[in-house]
Amino acid sequence: MPSQMTKATLAAAGLSSASNVLAQFLEAYRDSRPFAFDVANFLRFVTVAFITAPPNYMWQQLLERTFPAYERRTLTGDVEKQNASGEDAPDRKPKLNLRNTLAKWFIDCITLGAIFNTVAFFVLMGILKMQSMDQIGSNVRNETIPVIVAGYKIWPFASIISFSCIPVEKRIVFLNFVGLLWGIYMSLVASRV
Repeated sequence: MPSQMTKATLAAAGLSSASNVLAQFLEAYRDSRPFAFDVANFLRFVTVAFITAPPNYMWQQLLERTFPAYERRTLTGDVEKQNASGEDAPDRKPKLNLRNTLAKWFIDCITLGAIFNTVAFFVLMGILKMQSMDQIGSNVRNETIPVIVAGYKIWPFASIISFSCIPVEKRIVFLNFVGLLWGIYMSLVASRV
């Protein structure tokens, strides 16, 4: 049976595939041209998802261990296994730890997560497009802040819901589902850089 990380990675790749195809349709419609499936564009976008999903999954695990959304006795090791085994299943419903939820939101969505994921996207996409290091650097310098600012229109809300309502083992899948729309936007960005 595949691990939760493998399932999350496959889900991320599937949702990235769908968002890229939808973005290609939208580009063709916007440009008033017939749709022609760009296989190279599609494979680059899905490859980035395969590369970035496992570290993002581990990042979510680290955030949950460091800042548990709900009050727990002790979190050690793999959070998803602990939750699945029922080790931390008190008789009463656990209380949401608002401070930890806001800390995760700030670290993941507003600062580190947003910066690292956006830079990783431009670097990986540039490498896959065989761009020069100068071009990749230019894309990082010129596109990172606009993409992060655009992301602030969707990701803060998705992150708060994720951190407060979604079990950690389902978090990447939820965020990738929200990311279906974001992926369309990023596919459009990828086609221009």
